[in-house]
Amino acid sequence: MLASFAQISPATKIHRNRVLPVNGTVIVRKGQKVNENDIIAEATLPAHHLLIDVVQAFGLADPKLASSYIKRNAGETVDNHDIIAETGGMFSRIIRTPKPGKIITVRDGLVLIETDASAISLKALYPGVVQEILPDRGAVIETSGAVVQAAWGNGLTGTGALICKTDTRSDELVFSSLEVTARGAVIAGGTCSKPDIFTQAAALPVAGLILGTMPASMIEVAKAQPYPILVINGFGNSGMDSASWKLLFGLANMEVIVNGETTEGLTPTKPEVLVHAPVEEVNSASAKMFTSGQLVRIHAAPNMGLTGKIEKILPGTVTLANGLKVTAASIIMDNNERKTIPVANLDVIGFTS
Repeated sequence: MLASFAQISPATKIHRNRVLPVNGTVIVRKGQKVNENDIIAEATLPAHHLLIDVVQAFGLADPKLASSYIKRNAGETVDNHDIIAETGGMFSRIIRTPKPGKIITVRDGLVLIETDASAISLKALYPGVVQEILPDRGAVIETSGAVVQAAWGNGLTGTGALICKTDTRSDELVFSSLEVTARGAVIAGGTCSKPDIFTQAAALPVAGLILGTMPASMIEVAKAQPYPILVINGFGNSGMDSASWKLLFGLANMEVIVNGETTEGLTPTKPEVLVHAPVEEVNSASAKMFTSGQLVRIHAAPNMGLTGKIEKILPGTVTLANGLKVTAASIIMDNNERKTIPVANLDVIGFTS
């Protein structure tokens, strides 16, 4: 069976596509060295419409409450990250506009914004060498360093010094973690179940947030933030897997690149965090098929975030407690316990010590 692959490595070479959302002009050449802030392509984005659901973002039981939180009126112009709605109070929750534009309507807790046509510049993000030009869209950049790939990202990118703000990989990120020393940093923690922490982090502001898990109910709030958010293991409250936490903890205080973007299609990409460093050899730990001896990470409950090694792929199918018949593997967990896990719930880990 085809394997889902997650890169978790302290030293590897990688190739990353940096692509404009629309056709534009590529301004670098093949073989050119680039830094993370170098512009590699430019384009113009046409005007379009954004619908902001204040009721859903704030989790309001009564939609009528939204009108008291919305701070804008139809006809107003808004700039990037202007406040659209705010709950007020000591731990105020805030929704900001993601792009400049004009508010068309405000009705039933919904804010419709028509964005301005705008010029965009695509940064390299990854320091390295342009390996290939993607005509009219961008380039493929070869870089190297430590990398941890995530299950989900909110689509934004950023850089900053990494600070681990929970004592263990399963601890909850709390309000006191976001004091003034966290300003401008990328914050890592086990899990987070309070949407208000996202808006408090935006107020500091932080440069990024890396979590092991978070509830799926917080997806829309995470998408509304002006900084990148990565969820390493998926949705829930179990925290981060031990391999990712060990590597991130070892990278504390280093400058990290946080990429919350994803792409689909023939060459899908995962969100990731990377620390750039020279690497001599290419890490070829990835695999297309599940096989014995592979390190794996479980991305589904009740074992989400746990890691182990494939002992063998079980023949035929296995009947689960819920009656489903699935292809499964026998996994030797990190604590030497043996578990039978559906292979659909596994990510192969590319990890070198």
